[in-house]
Amino acid sequence: MAKSATLISRFKDAVRLPSRHHLGPLLLEAAWLVPLLLGIGLASGLMQWKPRFDPTILRLAVVAVVAPALGEELLFRVTLLPRPRPGAGLPLAPVALSVALFVLWHPLQVIVFGFDWARTVLDPWFLAAVAAFGVAAARLYWRTGGIWPSVALHWLVVVGWKALLSGPSPWSKPKFASLC
Repeated sequence: MAKSATLISRFKDAVRLPSRHHLGPLLLEAAWLVPLLLGIGLASGLMQWKPRFDPTILRLAVVAVVAPALGEELLFRVTLLPRPRPGAGLPLAPVALSVALFVLWHPLQVIVFGFDWARTVLDPWFLAAVAAFGVAAARLYWRTGGIWPSVALHWLVVVGWKALLSGPSPWSKPKFASLC
């Protein structure tokens, strides 16, 4: 019971409303992450400049707040990392575990979204980008103590990739299209 009470307490702390002090760490992580992701994506062919703004993207933007952004951040950051402590160094072993499980989770999505999605989630460049994002999100959660900056970064990366850079979406399959 003590462990579940601790986890519930961490969830309560993590979902507190963000403050203006969260903006600096968010911008700092985005400043190194976005150019790195663009470099990986453009060099590997996972991305190409192809803006797309249509109802599917709008629906995806709404759905992406919950899944993947909030859901994955709660699971892979709040659940797997210790409670953030101001001034404490980044806990490398828990961050490594969080990032590794986050990376492993993406290929497992083939089970839910089908084998068409495998081409993306099994690509080593995609997995490298996921690992880089996992490090940024863990650092952001650790620095702010809140989940919302990580959720915002996750949402921006996913929606930006799909709306501006021709990122594929498993949600566009007929089976899932009604969800977004």
